[in-house]
Amino acid sequence: MKNNKKYLLLVVMVLGLLFLSGCSKNDTTQALGVGGFKFDDIFVYPMAGLMWAVSKTIGFANYGIVIILTTIVVRTLAWPIYAKTNDMSLKMSLVGPEAEKIKQKYAGKDDQQSQQRMQMETMQLYKKYGIGLGGCLMPLIQMPIFIGFFRTISRMPANAAVEGHWLNIFNTTEFFGINLLVGQEGSTWQKAGVITLAILVGLTQIFSLWISQRRQKKMKDETTSTVPDYRKPNFDQQKQTQKTMNIVMYSMTIMMVVFVLQSPAGLGLYWLVGNIYSTLQSYIGHKNSAKRLEVLKGKH
Repeated sequence: MKNNKKYLLLVVMVLGLLFLSGCSKNDTTQALGVGGFKFDDIFVYPMAGLMWAVSKTIGFANYGIVIILTTIVVRTLAWPIYAKTNDMSLKMSLVGPEAEKIKQKYAGKDDQQSQQRMQMETMQLYKKYGIGLGGCLMPLIQMPIFIGFFRTISRMPANAAVEGHWLNIFNTTEFFGINLLVGQEGSTWQKAGVITLAILVGLTQIFSLWISQRRQKKMKDETTSTVPDYRKPNFDQQKQTQKTMNIVMYSMTIMMVVFVLQSPAGLGLYWLVGNIYSTLQSYIGHKNSAKRLEVLKGKH
């Protein structure tokens, strides 16, 4: 179940990125509300309204500041979902040794009755820790939020081109001399700015993945430190799973960098702020994990 969960999330993330890549060109050429209401506007309008509110209040009508503040607000609102996901990871770390114990108990027993008993005991174990399909799908709830915000930003250049559009509200769209409504076209400074954003997006994404993997390994080692070697999970299988995940995640990072290079600079700023926030979120979650792990152990 643990590996299936990881692969499911990876598939959804890849499809989400491909979806965004395929839709980005259409979004940058069509203003929000022009051409009729579409299904994805269900997610776009709330995010657009939030950006409008931030701009009118604490954003100083500065497009760059609005992107930063709105990204922080959206990520913070989605924090409870992250906390639930982190809880699920902690529960899985507790289940691992016990699940391996069940597998060892039925090792070499290939008859149907033994296999059914093993499956039943495993299901009871997951039920004991409150692990179900709903918990595994929890991270997917964030996808419509992030896609809606992403596509709102991608339409900003088109909104700015429509006189009197309700989202044409920014006094300035420049951030450190970079016009966030356009990509590499224009001055040398603009091109250098977009390239710098793409590099920073790639580096922060890789750093976030690296630090997250180190923390997961440390937590796994601490959780299984008192478990006999013969009861520990199959590390060869785990290493292969982790290797596959790394290939997919780093491939996604490359796609993300290429996408930033081909998009308006505002999208690069959004991703950069999101990566930094995610790293901070992961750090805070890790600091609280030890206490939370003790609480979960006490419940079971």
